[in-house]
Amino acid sequence: MNRTAALAALALVAVALCAPPAEPCCMVPASYKGSISQSGQEAVLLYHEGREDLILKIHYQIKGDTMPDRFAWIITVPNEPDAYEVADPALFEQVHGWALRLVNPPKQSWEFGVKLEAPRAAAAGLEFGRAVKVGPYDIQPVRALGREALDSLNAWLSANGFPTEDPGHMAYFVDNKFTFLCVKVKPAEGEKSVARAAGLVPLHLSFRTPEPYYPLRFSSRQGVFDVTLYTLTRDHFDFSTAGDSLRRINWKDEGFERNVPVTPDLFPDALSKAYGKSGFKSLGGRWHLNLLRGYGVNEGNTIATWSKDLFFATIPPPAGNAIVIALAAVAGIAILAVVFVAGRRSRGPAAA
Repeated sequence: MNRTAALAALALVAVALCAPPAEPCCMVPASYKGSISQSGQEAVLLYHEGREDLILKIHYQIKGDTMPDRFAWIITVPNEPDAYEVADPALFEQVHGWALRLVNPPKQSWEFGVKLEAPRAAAAGLEFGRAVKVGPYDIQPVRALGREALDSLNAWLSANGFPTEDPGHMAYFVDNKFTFLCVKVKPAEGEKSVARAAGLVPLHLSFRTPEPYYPLRFSSRQGVFDVTLYTLTRDHFDFSTAGDSLRRINWKDEGFERNVPVTPDLFPDALSKAYGKSGFKSLGGRWHLNLLRGYGVNEGNTIATWSKDLFFATIPPPAGNAIVIALAAVAGIAILAVVFVAGRRSRGPAAA
């Protein structure tokens, strides 16, 4: 079987590992005479104390005389998600306008419903998570356990008719025990083929991670595209520590306000619905919003040269904020006390 044919099988059965010459992240069937690339990615990232809810949307383009009946979308995550959902298709349109107004850029206008199947039996050195069907997607999590497991993994791939994987290509993900999610994208209801170009229905994942994470390193052969990332963190997003990750996506400081305080009751409708199904649905109080945009990602500092994926960092809000609030409260109490005493004196002593 040639490498192109193997990719068709890969998309069909949702195995989450790609052959080096293919186009990781998105791939079309082998028999299809054409190619797929991305023009943009959007995400809402909510993070607090080792838990992340990530809502992803990619904009793809397929070149060919006809359109295929499916393609695959590969997503890497530090740990297997414990909840899946699809978000409102209007979410990013709503979030964009809402967030842009809040960050105030100068000189610019402009219960999870999933069906969980029983875990599949594991081959040596390979761990299968629970197969998931959610919205228009079929998802199979796959995790390779350790560098020594690659021989077993390649044996399994070969036995099932797929090309073997280059250990060097997978070293980072295997060494760090990432989970691969292979998402089979099917045509819209009533259609026989996928659209030539479209934005996918936003996919909502919830998983554990020690730091805020955005999956991008596996998109090394997706061409040049833009990334728009809306982060919502309980602590402040740490721009200083995240400097390397921001540089790699060609982020530029556009003068946006940073760490804008927001509360869930002020979220736009589609985001509010997604929040109500998130791992944070019972958590009220203040979040901090940032709008990060990367232009021409994979150009110049190409993804293929990255030694690691995109991780960010958070820090507690400055202590000065708490001090100011406390002083304001004390001052308010003092003013009320003065007003109360002055009022009593103006009335004079009570009649006997």
